[in-house]
Formats: sequence, C-alpha cells, structure tokens
Amino acid sequence: MTEGPPASDLAFRVADQLRLTVPWDVVGQRVRRFELHLQGTEVELERGPIAVEGYGIRVFPSRGERLSPGFQASTDLSPKGISTTVREAETVARHADFPARSVDLPSGSGGAAPAVPVVDPKLWDDPMGTLQGYVHALVEAFRGRPGVALSFGSVRTSLSEMSVTNSAGRKATLASTLVELELAIKAFGGPEGSPPGEYWVNESFRRLDPGRAAASVAEWCRYAQDVRRAKPPPSGDLAVVLPTDVLAGILLPVIGSRFSGSARLRRIAPEVGTTVGTDRLTVRDEGDYPWSVGSAPYDDEGSARSRQTLVERGVVAGHLYDSLYAAALGTASTGNAVRSAVGPSGGLRFAHPPSPGLSTLVVAPGDGGSTDELLAAAGDGIYVTQLGWASPDPISSSFGGEIRIGYRIRGGKLAEPVRGGTVGGVVLAPPRAPSLFANLLAVGSQTAVSDALVSPTLVVRPLTVAGTSG
Repeated sequence: MTEGPPASDLAFRVADQLRLTVPWDVVGQRVRRFELHLQGTEVELERGPIAVEGYGIRVFPSRGERLSPGFQASTDLSPKGISTTVREAETVARHADFPARSVDLPSGSGGAAPAVPVVDPKLWDDPMGTLQGYVHALVEAFRGRPGVALSFGSVRTSLSEMSVTNSAGRKATLASTLVELELAIKAFGGPEGSPPGEYWVNESFRRLDPGRAAASVAEWCRYAQDVRRAKPPPSGDLAVVLPTDVLAGILLPVIGSRFSGSARLRRIAPEVGTTVGTDRLTVRDEGDYPWSVGSAPYDDEGSARSRQTLVERGVVAGHLYDSLYAAALGTASTGNAVRSAVGPSGGLRFAHPPSPGLSTLVVAPGDGGSTDELLAAAGDGIYVTQLGWASPDPISSSFGGEIRIGYRIRGGKLAEPVRGGTVGGVVLAPPRAPSLFANLLAVGSQTAVSDALVSPTLVVRPLTVAGTSG
C-alpha cells in the first residue's frame, strides 16, 4: 500500500466476485473532478464534485501456444454488471491473438515501491477552496497591467483513487491529484495600431502554487504583447533553441511510442546498441520523479515504478515493458504499464487496457550552461517559445508546427519576436542521418518540468524553418 490519502478499494471488491480459472487482473478507479471557469476576470462557473467510479477486467485465456487477452470496462458495480463485464471480456478474448505463451503478472509482494509525492494535500482536502485561492491570486496578478487582459480561463482538478489486483495475489492502491490550466491572454492598445495579440496557456501539473501566479502572469503578458509586433521568421536550415515546454509536445509521443515493447514487437523500435544521437544525449524513464504528472509509486498493473535508461550517450540502452509485452519478448516488466492511449492523466484510466508507455521522461542535463550560453552557442537562429500543433508522428518520428511566438537570435542574443512559419524535422533517424537527436549542438545545464518531461533546453543545428521574411 502507498502512504497518503486513502484510495478506493473498488478493484478488490470487484475481484471478490470473480470466479475465473484463467489469469486475470482488475483495475478500479474513483475520480472526483472540480472545475472553475473564468470569463475575463470574473468567475463564470464553478462545478464539482463530478464523480465517476468504474473498473476494468482483463482475462488471459490461452489457445495452444498463444495468449488471447480480453478486456472490458464498466461503471455497473452490481453483481449482474460485474458478471456481464466478465462475459464481454471473455468474448473479446475469443477474437484476440497475442504472441506469448503465458503472462507473469506482478505478484503479491510486487517489489518495493518508491515514495513518490503525487498528491497535493491542500487540493485533496479542499479542492474547490484551493482552486478558488489560486484563481484569486491569478486574477490579482493581472490587475494594473495596461494593454493586457485575461479573456478566458479554466482551472480543473482531478482527484483520482486507483486500485489494482490480480490472480497472482497483487494488491496496490494509488491516490493522485492533477491540475489542468487553460488561459487566453490578449494584448491590445498603443499608438502603432497593430492588431491584438493573443497567448494561450495549456499546462498540466500535480499541485497548485498560488505564490507563482504573479511571476507566471508577467511572463505570459510579455509574450502576448510580443505577438503584436512579431514578424514571420526567415526560411532555411537554422540553429533552433527548444525549451522544455516545446520539447514536451515533441518528445513524449515519439519516445513513448518508439521505445516501447509494442514498438519492439512490431520491429519499429531502435535496437539496443544503435546510435540515435550525439554523445551529449542521455535519456531515462524515471517513474519516481517528484511531482511529475507521469510519476507514481506503481504502474497501472501494480508493478513498482523504477528507472530505465533508454539512451546512454547517444546509444540505445533499453526499452519500456508492461507484463504482456515483456512476456512476448522474453524479458521482464519495467513497471511501465499505462492505462491510457495518450499517456498518464487524471481521466478515466480504468476504461483502457494497459500498454507499455512512459512514466516521466528525463533528458539528462549537459554542459551547455545557462540560457545565455546556449544562445551564444546558437549564434544566429530562432528561439521557439511556443510551438502550435507539433503533430509528432510516433512511427516516423517526424514533427512540424507553427511558431506561435519565438525570437530571432542574432549574434548569440535574443532579438525581435517572430511568429508564423513552421519549424520541423525528425526526432530519430538512422545513424549518420540528420535528426533532432543527431544534430544536438548543445544541451543546457539546468532542467525544467513540463507535463511528463524533465529536460534542459536543447540547441539543435540545423532544423528546417519555413517562414516568409528575409
């Protein structure tokens, strides 16, 4: 059991009613959601708690030398509902075929789980009051700022209680908090007659810190004002500086997919020993990184989270596995079962069967120094502050998105703002082929956290920028 707030025992109660003769596991989840919406600086709507409770049942019958896993989820907690869910999972299994003879589900001991802070105590004890306090601090931080205004906002929190059990005797519980912030900030006015500028904030994190509101608002307002005077960037293969917030939208989908056991089974994962980047690049999956939205003491099968090195000094060192894909590939689970098609979240994870995926992706800091030193290393190019719709393709690892706001780098210094045009490339490529990882010019010395990514700022030279200005 984990320490902290008591988590729902729903999976255990469902399992008590099962009479299965094949391996099985059950996940249960109770989610309470609270929302606060703003129109301008006025609170337009408060909602919560919106509560959902449900479970998912997975069965592992075998046919000859292969498994036939089946899964079904439900919110019907009655004996009849549970019986129906089991039958539907068995029906799915009859049409499934998986290349493993058996599956080793985590056992009753389950291994020693790391102590990972993933619950904001204030949010857990008083969710709506904590949201109200944060929004009050946010609104106050906008007061007295000429030429900028908050036009829209929402702050949502999910309080999740999960439980997992299986036929091998494993029992685990997990409580977590998640906050989702969405804001639109507009800049206007002034004698130059430029059209209004807008900057959007979309962030996810585990805990709320009203004390950071003022500093964050000052930065967001500056970006909105810079949008008004920004011009399209130049076109060409340029040095591009990518901070953590931008990298999160590129790296998480690509690495989570290409370094998974499922990718290895389909023979699209880079093989261990393959060079995929410069020797400046080291990448790990760290399930115990404090406060990341991907971290947790246990994965979604109940295995203890751990640390896995994926890339060591540019060379592939490992992959991520859940129990099922580990069985197919003759290895052990790395504690990376994730019950969501889009990565860790506070949503309805019980409705998804698990598959191997990231917990928290960590890019190790390098010797590139501070932001000023990274800009000096870039020389001339583009600093991308926000990239819209990076649209990374997990298979090809290609990405490309619009520069919503960024800055020219001239002579190693930030210069005028840029907006529009696109920047793109590929994350992974065969040895000696250009890619984001292979073209790393510098890796910053200081890391930041964005969503489930912990990374320093990276300087890549070159990436392709498509703009219209000279």
